[in-house]
Amino acid sequence: MAKDNSRDTGNSAVPKKKGRQSAVCANPLYPCAMTGAASALAGISDMGVIIHGSSGCYYYADMAVPDTLHSTFIVQDEVIFGSAERLTEIVESVSKLYNKIAVINTCVPSVMGEDIKEILADYDTICIDAPGFIGYFDEGWKLAVRELADSIPINNSNPNTNTNTDAPLTDLSKDSKGNIRVNIDGVCSMDPFHKGSLIEATRLLNLCGLKTAAVFCHDTYESITHPSPYSVSVNPDYNCADVMNRRLNADARNSTGSLLGLENVLRTFEELSDRLTETADAGIDIDISKIESECEETDEILTTEGDRYLRRHDPPRVAVYSTYAYTEFACDMIANYMDGEIVHAAARNNPPDSDLNGGENPYNIGGICTLHQIKEILSKKDFDLIIGSSFEHAAFPDSAFVGLTFPIRHRKMLYDRPVAGIQGALYLMDEISETLENGNKKSN
Repeated sequence: MAKDNSRDTGNSAVPKKKGRQSAVCANPLYPCAMTGAASALAGISDMGVIIHGSSGCYYYADMAVPDTLHSTFIVQDEVIFGSAERLTEIVESVSKLYNKIAVINTCVPSVMGEDIKEILADYDTICIDAPGFIGYFDEGWKLAVRELADSIPINNSNPNTNTNTDAPLTDLSKDSKGNIRVNIDGVCSMDPFHKGSLIEATRLLNLCGLKTAAVFCHDTYESITHPSPYSVSVNPDYNCADVMNRRLNADARNSTGSLLGLENVLRTFEELSDRLTETADAGIDIDISKIESECEETDEILTTEGDRYLRRHDPPRVAVYSTYAYTEFACDMIANYMDGEIVHAAARNNPPDSDLNGGENPYNIGGICTLHQIKEILSKKDFDLIIGSSFEHAAFPDSAFVGLTFPIRHRKMLYDRPVAGIQGALYLMDEISETLENGNKKSN
């Protein structure tokens, strides 16, 4: 078994970018790089994604990613004699169903040393070498996004390919009817809340009279290769739009704002309004008054609910485990509205390259933990609630629990719950307060 190089961070601060290390994925809490690459690409509806590996690799990715996947299902014959024939056979077959094909290499064929790009030189494919031993989910996600961006042909005659960020808005982000379009970023199909957050982000854009441009990564290939230079994100851990825009627009600026939490929603739409107004044709004005009004009303609702809880109970002590952006958002909600204490927090991934909050880490969110580490840490702490995945729920089955990250198996997830946006803040507070109330009733 590969050595587990994940850090025992406890409550230590997340290291700066230059100190990060890509750990071998020997930790069952979060999937490997191959699954990350599959999740990034399988959400593109007209792209066929082929897992080049054994049935075990395919079925694990298929369990985690809700979108359709295909596989070469290599066995010992291909391992011994080579997999080129099997790979081209599957690519030929799947190519009849999709406009674009992506092939993701797994551990065994990667160790075999076959050059899949050379094998598939005669086919229009995107090849991603993302075996599990290069790291966790995020490593594969980022690698796939870079390869996806590199696959986009640069055509100087294409009006969407522009190297001047001060060009008229009509050249960059208006549709044929003159509607201003904005990308929705950070949509990761493995996230149990991605559909609900996408619906909420679309609703917020529509409140301002804006239309949706590309959705990263839950769209068509044609759409994501023609993005707007302006974006909002439902989960900054999985942003793609800036990578695409840097490919298409040589001088593109980082333009993606987060929709996690009311403060971020307001800040994002204020900045978006300012940028669109500055860049747009004369007379264009983006009205965000409905967003401002709804955020104000929602803040009052959340404050009232927090006060109601605190009149009957002590401030909650909470442990939080999710991807970094979700972990920070949950910590913010508990601290700001319930005066709660974060007894331990750890992310499934490293912070995004943008370093949220200017590099600050107010809740001492640690890096990737194993389940053994989490059990050891929480066994020594007094807590009222765990926010995390079904792994933490299984480790502490008698504790109050809210699911916030993959996998969530302890309850049905039939309708599309949001985490991002205004409705996302309401949903999370509803889950936390209801679970704490029920937990206190049981303890009494």
